[in-house]
Amino acid sequence: MTDRLIREIPSIESTSSRVIQDGLFPTSPAPTVRETIFSEILANVLGANPPIDTVEEFHTKVQEYGPFDSEQDAETAWNIFTSTYTTTGKQGSNRGKKAKQYMVPFHPSIAKCIKPKESRNWGKWYTMLMTSEDGSFNSSLHEAFVDRLNQQSPSNIFEQVFVDVAEKITKDEENRGEPDPIRPYVADLSDAFQQDLQAWLSDEHDSPSNWLQSARDLFSLHFMNYYLQLAVNLRKEFEQLGEYPESSFSPEIVDIYFGLWNETASQDRRFTQEYRERDGDGIERDIYDSWGRLTALSIIAKTVEESEYNDSKKAYTLSEAVQLPDDIKHDCVANIEAHFPESERNLETDPVTSARRLAISIQQHYEEKPRSNQTPITAGINVIRQLGDGKERKYWRTQRGIGPTLRLNQAALRFLARLFILAEDDNHYDMFIQYLKNRGIYLDSESQSIALNELEDMGMIDRQSDSGGAVYVRTI
Repeated sequence: MTDRLIREIPSIESTSSRVIQDGLFPTSPAPTVRETIFSEILANVLGANPPIDTVEEFHTKVQEYGPFDSEQDAETAWNIFTSTYTTTGKQGSNRGKKAKQYMVPFHPSIAKCIKPKESRNWGKWYTMLMTSEDGSFNSSLHEAFVDRLNQQSPSNIFEQVFVDVAEKITKDEENRGEPDPIRPYVADLSDAFQQDLQAWLSDEHDSPSNWLQSARDLFSLHFMNYYLQLAVNLRKEFEQLGEYPESSFSPEIVDIYFGLWNETASQDRRFTQEYRERDGDGIERDIYDSWGRLTALSIIAKTVEESEYNDSKKAYTLSEAVQLPDDIKHDCVANIEAHFPESERNLETDPVTSARRLAISIQQHYEEKPRSNQTPITAGINVIRQLGDGKERKYWRTQRGIGPTLRLNQAALRFLARLFILAEDDNHYDMFIQYLKNRGIYLDSESQSIALNELEDMGMIDRQSDSGGAVYVRTI
């Protein structure tokens, strides 16, 4: 589509949701702390509907059900509990408001009991990454995960007190059954997630609480990488179909450059340019623009769902939409064009042109607003930050004069090395680099050398001189 035609795209009169319930992008995430995200995941995995809405409500139940001899004992225990097992968001306090309080899901029973603030149904992302390319949900792995969660013990007697209260509250709650499959956009990422979850289920060395919090960081990494890969692949698909409307596009894992936490972020390093300046704009631009592209795909999915056509897909990439029957394609165009003023609608065009018109118009719609009113479309950028910026394991960093970059700190690198050892039979260092690449984490040669040195400093490298200088990743 030429620049002239882009300039001539009319403004939209209405907007639609970018959510595609049955695949590709099943919920619209909002930035929140990892603890909230993981609470929602655990509740979904366990089929629970948490009955407690706030931390304050749980406080009341602790006073009612707890094994305390006096109100003072109960308050002392509660103060210790909240200082240890709750966290706060930074943004509210930064604006002079009281920071929101979030419960740390240190045990599955807590997640089953207390509904997190700002619920966004992140559990559907778990379901999506547990669904393979053929549309099948990995029931056996899901059941193994549920079993592991149900067998989790509190890490100490103090935790046991609050877990007992949570279990008393939920003892009569009915659990939902296994979730329905949700098709992923980049299927290879769901395979990688399932491999890593299977590997982590085999870990028996961490305490129950540490094992659970490591699972949280595992989910955060895979969710972040899915969002990044989705955004980049959507751009590539819409660009390819714009030039070759009848071509086929298959989303695949794209090399996204990461750096190590402490390596110098000089301007000649690719990872310093990747997030904000890929081809002039960077992945951040792809995330921003994904809103409009997903909205077009959402309209197509809803149009097909409301028709009599049924091929069991439930969600469609743009190249798949091109293969729909002519009458369905006409309806898709009509429903997309309905977002423009009536005099500006082009009902005789094709789904690719119409979808690209809408995507660009949505981008322009938000770019014309003041920055403070762009919250809906910038939410994705903030979600990446929240998923990547954990307390211990970090995958995202911002620095003055450099801006945001995708990074692995030492705790994240060590965790990924542990997962690699659990998941793979061949523990050569070169295979570890390939393992990272299969998850969308690309390290250039300089970053690979730094990662090797950091792992060696942590005692996780074994150099075998009798095997021609072979280098292996090993457990500590």
